[in-house]
Amino acid sequence: MNDTPAQDTSAADSTPSLRAYLGLYAAGFVEREQMIATVAGWPFETEEGLDEGHPEPTHQDNTLSVLAAARLLGQVTREDVEEIQHRIDSRPDGRADGPERRP
Repeated sequence: MNDTPAQDTSAADSTPSLRAYLGLYAAGFVEREQMIATVAGWPFETEEGLDEGHPEPTHQDNTLSVLAAARLLGQVTREDVEEIQHRIDSRPDGRADGPERRP
């Protein structure tokens, strides 16, 4: 008999990953308009622990830096990022991570 209690991973698994979603888009599993609308409404996290040597926080999957990295990797186009930024700026709650931060 195994007396080890089952781990509750529902909280960790319930947070979607922007990095994974953009990977699905790059692989062709998500249409462009759907991706733009979804990313523009994404609940971005505030970036923590930024280091000049590592501009993308590797432990965070839901920051604007992830979107910028996807652009550099060719997963999204410059036009995609511009449209996402336009929609973020048009949101009722304002910009995603303050007026200084843009992907």
